Amino acid sequence: MTASTLLRGLTPLAALAFAGTCLVAACSSGSDSHGAAIPSGGSSSSDAGTGGSRHIPTGTSGGSGGSAASGSAEGGEAGDGVNGGAAGAAGMPDGTVVEVMPGACSETPGWMGAAPVDGVSTAADETLLSITADELDIAFLRGGALYVAHRDAASASFAAATAVTLPTGYVATAGAALSADGKTLVLVATDGLSFAALTRDDRAGDFSATVDKTAFVALNDRATQTHEQYAAPVLAPDGNSFVFAGFTPGSSGVSEVYESLSSGGEWAMPNNLSYQLFNGTGDKRPLPSGLSSDSRTLFYFDEATSKEVARFRDRPDAPLYDTIDLDGLTGAVPNAKCDRVYYSSAGNVLTEAD
Repeated sequence: MTASTLLRGLTPLAALAFAGTCLVAACSSGSDSHGAAIPSGGSSSSDAGTGGSRHIPTGTSGGSGGSAASGSAEGGEAGDGVNGGAAGAAGMPDGTVVEVMPGACSETPGWMGAAPVDGVSTAADETLLSITADELDIAFLRGGALYVAHRDAASASFAAATAVTLPTGYVATAGAALSADGKTLVLVATDGLSFAALTRDDRAGDFSATVDKTAFVALNDRATQTHEQYAAPVLAPDGNSFVFAGFTPGSSGVSEVYESLSSGGEWAMPNNLSYQLFNGTGDKRPLPSGLSSDSRTLFYFDEATSKEVARFRDRPDAPLYDTIDLDGLTGAVPNAKCDRVYYSSAGNVLTEAD
């Protein structure tokens, strides 16, 4: 089944979101072999992920966006300490050298040996949506429908996948996110204006068909007020943050990547991660796909270049400056150690090891 066939019959939003996932597989070369990642021109150093040091000039923050309290989509004050400003957040004077501890993910990964994920890849078209950091639960599209699968060990094959019954008003083509324990599945509304979650009692069980919007009240209210649509949700492995794309559709619209922190069982108003760094347009969006176990590496698919990108930061509240080009590892999601990555290519869900 081709991606263009799957697109027919979808709502405009679903088709647009689907273009950021399944269509890229159709546009890829179909090769499942990858060489070393190629650093992009935007990388200023290679310390993140390997250790090193940073020279912190006064007032340099990278403008990660509005504060958690305001949820503003505008850039914050440089070094204001609210938006992850490197100097302001730590109150450091000009010229301070900060030691950077190695992160979970390297900026020079050696992933290789591409292989289909047993129990997931079939003759049908599959697209990865989410996999838990312990590699035991996976959510993916098969022929445009949402499936989940579980296994008892990362070295084992996945058991037979089961279809997830989507509640009325929700789609999976705009993305879906599994919690670290595999018991929560985040969905996007058909109109793109809200998130909700499905839950299950155990990892091998079926998800309830009843949606729960409780944790997303602030984010959903924000979408109603701003008319910004959501896509590509990603839950951090530690459960403390939630990353997603927000955009106004069309070539003249703006697309941003946001991060919301957990507060009292709800997701707080988000910070803008991409402002003046890697924001896009409403039809050429950066779509988050994965977050490392230490929340220092964000993986996303860049619709403008049709390439997957990994972007690094020195700590979870710092700007995402350094980048590497992951090319055809579309929808990449790392495991907890970041020594294995899962992704989509040519209608298959594949994995590579470091």
